[in-house]
Amino acid sequence: MGLDDDLVYHADILIFGIILIFTIASLPRAYARFSRRSEWSQGHLLRSVEPRTSAKPSINLTPPYPADPTKASFVDIDYADSSTECISLPYLPRIGLSQGYNEKALPITPQRDPTVSSILRPVASVLHHRVHDNYSIGQVLLMLAYISIIFYVSFYKSDPFTDPQRAGVVITSQIPFVYALATKNNIIGMMVGVGYEKLNFLHRLVGKLMVIGANVHFLGYVYKWSLAGDISKKLAEDSIRWGIVALICLDLLGFCSTEFVRSKSYNLFIATHAVGLFVFLFAACYHEPACVPYVIAACVFYILDHIARAVKTRVTTARLRPLPELGITRVEVPSLNAGWRAGQHVRLRVLSSSMGWWGWTEVHPFTIASVTQTSEGMVLMCKKTGRWTSSLFRMAQTASYSETGNEVGRNVKVMVEGPYGGVGHTMMSSYSGAMFVVGGSGISFALSAVQDLIQTATDVKVIDIVWSIQDPASLSPLLPLLASIVRNSSTRVRMHIFYTRAISTTFGGMYLPNGITLLPGRPRLDKLLDAAITDTMSAGGSNGVFVGVCGPVSLANTTARVVKESDIRLCTAVGGVKLHEETFGW
Repeated sequence: MGLDDDLVYHADILIFGIILIFTIASLPRAYARFSRRSEWSQGHLLRSVEPRTSAKPSINLTPPYPADPTKASFVDIDYADSSTECISLPYLPRIGLSQGYNEKALPITPQRDPTVSSILRPVASVLHHRVHDNYSIGQVLLMLAYISIIFYVSFYKSDPFTDPQRAGVVITSQIPFVYALATKNNIIGMMVGVGYEKLNFLHRLVGKLMVIGANVHFLGYVYKWSLAGDISKKLAEDSIRWGIVALICLDLLGFCSTEFVRSKSYNLFIATHAVGLFVFLFAACYHEPACVPYVIAACVFYILDHIARAVKTRVTTARLRPLPELGITRVEVPSLNAGWRAGQHVRLRVLSSSMGWWGWTEVHPFTIASVTQTSEGMVLMCKKTGRWTSSLFRMAQTASYSETGNEVGRNVKVMVEGPYGGVGHTMMSSYSGAMFVVGGSGISFALSAVQDLIQTATDVKVIDIVWSIQDPASLSPLLPLLASIVRNSSTRVRMHIFYTRAISTTFGGMYLPNGITLLPGRPRLDKLLDAAITDTMSAGGSNGVFVGVCGPVSLANTTARVVKESDIRLCTAVGGVKLHEETFGW
């Protein structure tokens, strides 16, 4: 028993030491971030402040393609809330998608030279390379290190058939870690400077190891009792029965956490977690009193997390507006307009019976699409992809109207929890250039980040947005906002929009301001990245380029590969390239 305790004690110390190493590595970025006084109040609690006095572009809810070019421009910006007189966009020549823009017009960049290398770049490139199940090599190495520690303490001078107690001691020592990694207000994530969603792969790994260990622990004792001929007597003991209850809870949690169950029945996944995590803790304590200290530690993490969630939760009224071209529900929360950082997300619960019998109980994460301190408040773009988001979209379509007959949307009570995630301690404003690669509703991430960079006094000289959509009609609701960002910025902003759906007729009547291009097919990210780096250096920038990607895993993988294979000379000359990923489906 002494050896078992010593092994798991040193294993836990080693795991904590690894966490401490990552914490120390993140300290320079944490210092750079919190040395700015404004960062102490951003990214923690949602609140309401006095909005800035600035022009506010509205979404386009009118028919998007005017037949007469002498009438109102397609880009219709609403400055009703502004006291500043602005000049409206001039009429721009109409283009058809069959003409588009010539991709050869993109800036010519130097050819790649794979023979050029540096000291740190090859290491970072290798660690970020994707392997099995879209895990990076860095993540795989971290998981292998964790597995090696667990396997070593499990099998060192121990045979699971003759010493099944070792497996039970090992999985007991992992209870605090699996619960800490599961919390939204993740203490480990706070230490290393990343959001809880970035550490979810470790939570799944530790959970799987616990499931395997618990079954090895039980089967080892069954084998031992069977040889001794007293299995019936042992199974009649209360402590053994509680152990079986704990095992059933772990097995149920493990099965319902598989990708198949999560995708087919997310409510089952949530329900089993909500019940199983409580029952498991009680059963473990009754099974073996030695589990009590570890269970207490897990309860502390769990309780603190839910206290923080309650503090970060706001119950307020939101306005729902459908955007049929994008298949998106625009959720506006005017009462919350501060407290988040660009790239962060919130967890949304809609308190309405229109969401269905169980829809009002569900909570879903959405990236914040607006900048802070505006009169429109927080804006979320909720893509219609599943049952819950489809119900939200149908609910938004039953909109109300004002006395003038204008659509004002539908008001509904919501519960907003957050903010969470984001770019961690990374300061996007400290880079000389920025490039955002987004797909579909991932434009939320880019809109929030770009507007924040524009409104904040930064050194960013060049901003590129690469947006992939299926249908060109998806552009129409957001074009007023995109045009305003391009026109009203001292920073050079360009938007490259690509559509992938073939259309049978020419899409006439699309008026695009300078700085926004529309092209068929998929983006050539390598050329666009090299162009962004070249433009940044031409503008005198030498503090690096920030590359943010938000969209499907395939898009993130492609972007990561492009960054990895980018010209080393260009990356070195511009000061380096920083990649940040926000992927769908975590």
